[in-house]
Amino acid sequence: MTDRTQSYILQEYPAGTKMFRQGDKGGWVYAIQSGTVEIRREFRDQDCLLAVLGPGDFFGEMSVINERPRCATAIVREPTQLLGMQRGFFMELFHKDAEIAGRLARIMSARLDHANRWLEVLLFARPDERVVHSLRLLVEEQVERDKVRRGAVYLPFTLRELADRAGVTSDQAVDVVERLAGDGLITSASAAEIDGPGYVVAEAGALLDFLGVSGQATDDRLVNASGSMYSAMGQSWA
Repeated sequence: MTDRTQSYILQEYPAGTKMFRQGDKGGWVYAIQSGTVEIRREFRDQDCLLAVLGPGDFFGEMSVINERPRCATAIVREPTQLLGMQRGFFMELFHKDAEIAGRLARIMSARLDHANRWLEVLLFARPDERVVHSLRLLVEEQVERDKVRRGAVYLPFTLRELADRAGVTSDQAVDVVERLAGDGLITSASAAEIDGPGYVVAEAGALLDFLGVSGQATDDRLVNASGSMYSAMGQSWA
């Protein structure tokens, strides 16, 4: 996939290319120049979508720095141009440039928090819990990205992507979304006259009411299962 004799290489990869698999030995770090890459992880015998990365993002750094196996799988979603950096070249940059090292440390910390929160979603047994908590996390991420503090939030994600994030089947996701729509908590983008895929969440805080549980009950359930999560979770983006 990459020329192992070079320190770095700029190359375009077709959709569907697996840059590496969970459990592989790490030797290269990749920076996305154009296109998108999915980061997926096997968790409790389920293939779950952890993130979709785009231009300016990088991945594969954790296993290179820690010299441990890849903790996730990276799959090219569309024709994508990547700058691949061999471990020695990447580590030289890491040690020589304090600004790069500091920025990388901050990004890795944020990514670990992001991965932990998504893996927490998978601890819930019921599909409706997984979908609702996935929606809440997606809203939080979209609000942070758009710097919007109030009002309804548009989530530009397809039903398939929502199901992947929640670790449920498409049929299960459809069932929950239809019930949420019936309660007025979510609206399809087309119904909201938005040109594009996705949904509009009227009020993220009201989603928990749909489950009939309090925030404290949710926190308690996660605390009881936290040992399982931390023993299985990965770190950063592979």
